[in-house]
Amino acid sequence: MPTTLPRVNVPFERPTYELLEEISKAEKTSLSQVVSRLVKTALELAEDLALGKEAEKRLSTFRRDDALSAHDLLKWNKSRIRGR
Repeated sequence: MPTTLPRVNVPFERPTYELLEEISKAEKTSLSQVVSRLVKTALELAEDLALGKEAEKRLSTFRRDDALSAHDLLKWNKSRIRGR
C-alpha cells in the first residue's frame, strides 16, 4: 500500500536486522511496521522518563502547607471561570 508518510533509511547491524525480521515473520507484519512500532514505543518511554524527572524536581520543592485543598482549588476555579 503506497504511503505519503516521511521515510527514514536506517542501517542496522546484522544481528539486529535478523531479530527484526524474526519479529516481523512471527507477527505476520511488515518489517517497516515492526520498526515503526518499536520507535514509537521508545519515544513514549523517553517522554515518560523526561516527565518523571520533571515530577521529581517539582516534588522536591513541594511544601504541603502551601498546597490548596480540593475544596479551595474548586472554589478558585469557579471564581476564575466567572471572571472571564
